[in-house]
Amino acid sequence: MAEDSRVVASFQKNSQEEFRFTITSFRGKEYADIRIYYENDGDFLPSRKGITVSPDAWESFRSCLDELESELKERNLLKADEGEG
Repeated sequence: MAEDSRVVASFQKNSQEEFRFTITSFRGKEYADIRIYYENDGDFLPSRKGITVSPDAWESFRSCLDELESELKERNLLKADEGEG
């Protein structure tokens, strides 16, 4: 999909996969992309597992993440201060 992308942040999911947070350009428009990359012969390649969000949809997406975080905390699956910062 990506014509051009810039990695903003990443973290290891396991020994062979990582989450990458990028700004991706496609057909002249920019998007936020959160995707799992997998290792193949020493290189990390993008998988189909991920989500691409337009800037127009970002606030709604972020609001849903906040709701999910609240639910995780309510179920004691996260520490009360985890995710705050």
